[in-house]
Amino acid sequence: MKHRRERKSEPRVEGAAAKRAPGKWTIRAGLLAIAFAAYFNSFGLGLAQDSFALITQDARIREVTGANLALIVQKDYWWPKPGDHLYRPVTTASLLFNYAVLGAGASPAGYHWVNFLLHGLNVWLVYELASRLLRRAGPAFLAAALWAAHPINTESVVNIVGRSDLLAAMSALGGLLLYARAVERPDGPTAAPAALLFAVCTAGVFSKESAAVLPGLMLLWDLSFGIGETRAGVARRVPFYAAAGAALALLFVARRFVFSGLPWPQFVHLDNPLREAGFWPARWTAIKVLGLDLWLLAFPLQLSSDRSYNQIPLAGAADPFAWIAFAVIAGVLWAAVARRRRDPVMFWAAGFIGMTLLPTSNLVAPIGTIMGERFLYLPAAAFTIALAALAYRLERPQAVTIALAALAMIYAVRANARTREWNSNLTLAEADVQTAPQSVRLHDTLAKSLFEQGEHNLDRAIEEQEKAWAIASALPPELSSDLPPAHLGIYYGAKATALGSPANERSRPWYEKSLAVLLRAREISLAAEKSFDRAQRAHGKPLTARPVFKLLYFQLAYDYLNLGRYGEALEALRYGRSVDPRQTDFYDLMAVAHQSMGRPDLAVIALEQKALVEGHQPAAMAAIREAYAKLPDAGCAALEPGPECARLRNDMCRAALELQQAYAEARMPAADEVAAAKQRYGCR
Repeated sequence: MKHRRERKSEPRVEGAAAKRAPGKWTIRAGLLAIAFAAYFNSFGLGLAQDSFALITQDARIREVTGANLALIVQKDYWWPKPGDHLYRPVTTASLLFNYAVLGAGASPAGYHWVNFLLHGLNVWLVYELASRLLRRAGPAFLAAALWAAHPINTESVVNIVGRSDLLAAMSALGGLLLYARAVERPDGPTAAPAALLFAVCTAGVFSKESAAVLPGLMLLWDLSFGIGETRAGVARRVPFYAAAGAALALLFVARRFVFSGLPWPQFVHLDNPLREAGFWPARWTAIKVLGLDLWLLAFPLQLSSDRSYNQIPLAGAADPFAWIAFAVIAGVLWAAVARRRRDPVMFWAAGFIGMTLLPTSNLVAPIGTIMGERFLYLPAAAFTIALAALAYRLERPQAVTIALAALAMIYAVRANARTREWNSNLTLAEADVQTAPQSVRLHDTLAKSLFEQGEHNLDRAIEEQEKAWAIASALPPELSSDLPPAHLGIYYGAKATALGSPANERSRPWYEKSLAVLLRAREISLAAEKSFDRAQRAHGKPLTARPVFKLLYFQLAYDYLNLGRYGEALEALRYGRSVDPRQTDFYDLMAVAHQSMGRPDLAVIALEQKALVEGHQPAAMAAIREAYAKLPDAGCAALEPGPECARLRNDMCRAALELQQAYAEARMPAADEVAAAKQRYGCR
């Protein structure tokens, strides 16, 4: 008897209702059509946000070779640039498939098509899940249709880097369905389904870390539907939990291998101010963010790709929005737990939403961002299933069907409008800054996008960057970011250049404005360097390349030069060289500064350093010969001699030794040309 009760408690699509349901492929085609109606205009979109860097700058996805596949497995997600501790080789491999196998190259259309198809597969999985929970094809279809077109999913579907969300969701949904089907058959095999579950879970967690919720979702399924009441039922589930646990263990080992030699990531306060907040203010604010998440699931109108500092201020004890969020969350959880046996579907839905939101909620531990709509991709599936389940409890099912179908159409229209805004960083930031006007990142992104459009947008770029800096300027240096003031200084400098020569009365004030804000940026940058070094030592990491925005020091030196402050220009250039000696623009400005100070001999040494960094390119060597020709005491150095020329030997040794010291200060291995020059000229 217990054995039969265990099977009966499992929600399934059976009987007359199942027989009356439309064919599965008809339903799937209908769901795919709804998803297409929501996202058909995504195929012509460009590259926005991180998609541009991953598609155009990751050399691993250019060609299918053993070396590239090894790099995908052995390196982190952002390689070769340092970044957060993210490891997503399956996602990177999918981009390789797009780029090299399908031949998409850097053209965005192919990537958008694959994202859409992955979303379509996920919609089918949601339908299968809803069918098991709601037991009727009609409500299940509408639940999946609502999720297919839900505007909150736009970021995950139309942003190419949202592929990690799509793949992780596929693992979680597919793994849960696989588990539910396997355990409902008490006499069926377990070895093959458990092995398949291990593969599905492994693929998911190697696509995105959020897929690690699968074991929790399996446990939630058991708690919701009373399966496992017998000892045999519990024992049957052990292989599946072991398989999911093995996948997580494999991820742990891989991450240890990949990140053991990398620097500790530098988290930015502007991205998530909860990291530096006290324990209770951070958690209280996280609860307020969860309330906003639930609001957007119900009313996906005011969407934004970014809500960083200071769009969501820290919540205090008297924050009414935090209290409202707490009351709603507590009420939903209490009702779900209290009615668990009478209403298992609602218990499951509440648990699913909570479990899939928890890893990114900042409640357990702070993550890299305070909030992201992409985090709602999977929770939205449970939300639409719960919505359909509750709606069909009303006494007029035909009216409910019409209402939910109309809501799906409204969702599709809203998603379609939102999709257009993801065409580029410019279109996205222009739209989102209206929704999140206190976000530093949005104003900064909009200003940068306008600046890249050309001089005709320079004034607008300055205006937006001033808004970004106005929000961030109140922060102490150790909590701020040097990018908003540095970008503002660059735009001020561009304005000065556009107005004419430095002697022009109209341009000089702009150089002075640029210099003032760049000095603030330098103060923040120096504080960030110290913080980075402290973090590396605290976590037992070696001190590696310095994380500095190099254009800050280039623009700082440029402003000093145009204001006639040559000594300070050289100081800024030397510091920039010590950050990254490979940036050859520093040497050109150093030569200009030395010439302006009446030291053409030192200008020659700067040009020789550039030649060593570049590997003695013809243009650099020609510049050196020209510089020597202008020196009254160049002697044999002006005649292109070899190491026997004492003047040239002394200059080259000075250049090589200074450059070697710069590489040491930058924590980088010196270029091979430096060692070769020291050996050739006998430098000591």
